[in-house]
Amino acid sequence: MLLLHGQNGSAHNWDHIAAELKDEFHIIALDQRGHGESDHTRDGYAVDAFASDIQKFTSAISFNTYALVGASLGARNGIYHAGDCSNHLTHLICLDYGPEMSVSSAKNQINGMNDRRLGFRSMQEFVESSMSANARPGLDYYANQARNNLRLNYAGKYVPKHDPEMFWINGSFGAREVPSLWDKWAKISCPILELKGQDSDFLSPEIISKMRHSQPTMQLTEVPDSGHSISSDNPIFLLKQIRDFLVK
Repeated sequence: MLLLHGQNGSAHNWDHIAAELKDEFHIIALDQRGHGESDHTRDGYAVDAFASDIQKFTSAISFNTYALVGASLGARNGIYHAGDCSNHLTHLICLDYGPEMSVSSAKNQINGMNDRRLGFRSMQEFVESSMSANARPGLDYYANQARNNLRLNYAGKYVPKHDPEMFWINGSFGAREVPSLWDKWAKISCPILELKGQDSDFLSPEIISKMRHSQPTMQLTEVPDSGHSISSDNPIFLLKQIRDFLVK
């Protein structure tokens, strides 16, 4: 099983999920380009570059047949990869993302950048700030994220490891990639499970309808007690969905 994290995350976003599934699957979680311990790049963050990374990575580690689980950006990149490499995929599970995001969600992402903290005086401050914004994942989850997704900079502040250039994916640059993502979506031949966060606006009814039209066999499940961050908001529900879908 290949796990792909969301935007501004890292492979460690999946630690709690992988711990539960490690006796059932051979699991690899990837730090995608510009995230975690992977390098930032001047070549940018086009979806075809992410997909090329996935193809080269899976080939290098001899992952010839696998299930792919992608959250948000990971689902976006996974869709593009699956459109070209469905022969290697047994299943594709997308967490609250499709070939495009809703207009309202894109606006919220862009507007929210102005409110994001640039740094923290301590890891504990990060945990407290994260809990204030969304308490569902819990203290242990955020403490793990602080340890693995922050670095201490020259000014003595804890700042995110991800490349801030990732931000442009949410605007006009990402919008230009939507047609090619729909094209790849239509070419996917493995079983697809789409999980939508109950309280998330990333997938509009119009987008879901278009996804179903292109992939009539797609399974869609709404995740209760969850926003966009399904893997941390409701991991117990996610684990059941993964197990049920992959044993079919």
